Amino acid sequence: MKKAQIIILVLLVIVLGLLWYVKNMRTTNEDENTKFEDRTTDKEEFENSVQITFLDIGQGDATFIEFPGDVQMLVDCAKDARILEALGRVMEFYDRSIDYLVVTHPDNDHYGGCIDVLKRFDVANIVYNGLKKEQDEMWREFWQAVQDEKAQYVEMNKEQTWDIASTTIHFFYPDHSVVEDPFVPRQDKKESDNNTSIVLKLSLGESDVLMTGDAEAPLEEYLVEKYGEQLDVEILKVGHHGSGGSSSQLFIDAVSPEYSTISAGAGNRYGHPTRRVLRRLERASSTIWRTDENGDIVMSVGAFSVIPNPPAGG
Repeated sequence: MKKAQIIILVLLVIVLGLLWYVKNMRTTNEDENTKFEDRTTDKEEFENSVQITFLDIGQGDATFIEFPGDVQMLVDCAKDARILEALGRVMEFYDRSIDYLVVTHPDNDHYGGCIDVLKRFDVANIVYNGLKKEQDEMWREFWQAVQDEKAQYVEMNKEQTWDIASTTIHFFYPDHSVVEDPFVPRQDKKESDNNTSIVLKLSLGESDVLMTGDAEAPLEEYLVEKYGEQLDVEILKVGHHGSGGSSSQLFIDAVSPEYSTISAGAGNRYGHPTRRVLRRLERASSTIWRTDENGDIVMSVGAFSVIPNPPAGG
């Protein structure tokens, strides 16, 4: 009798063990399915997002934008051929075409590397403010490269909105021909070529990115006066590398960026970004990333969110 009880007890333990195992496997499979569904959702969101890389090219500007459907835009090109190495970090080695090249204004740390880009890549569309610097040998070489490319050329001389791969690009400025009149409207003097910069806002769903070239306080003031709440965005590409003459308090208050990116060279002789600008951004509770400290800064702008990827060195 005692032996029978032991056998029954052993069988009961085995049965309970099997039941526990089956239940545990079902829970594990459900968890795995949930994880897979989450990954699928993340993948779909990524595929429908715009990926923006603020390239680490030293003292200068270059931003690479990938839209859904493999449409590519390069905004500014650094000052020389270092742009090619930077593009090699974000483009496949066999890719030799760029859909849109936007050159914000004729400062060589923005357009200089465009000469090499135009020689290396087939560019379909070139967007420029039209301002000429005939006395500048490098600018003349750049302008000749533009002519030789035979791309669709757009001179930005009015406010306009484009739709590119489900994404809206709103060009705020120049809203007039800076070739005929380089002055910021309602300003009594021409401050600098910086204030002829192309200013654009990229929007996808509920997320917006504002890029201002080298815009300084007089142009910022005009933009705030004209566009107001339209300047309120999640990501700000900080103007003029964080120069003290840009990112005025009035402008930062209007933009109120959740994230701010600054393109500047390590130890640059201009002292960019200035402590004054950094304090303004900090007071606005903006997360600040800098190419001189973080390297390439990559952000995915989706239909409902901004997904910051950890910058190199960050």
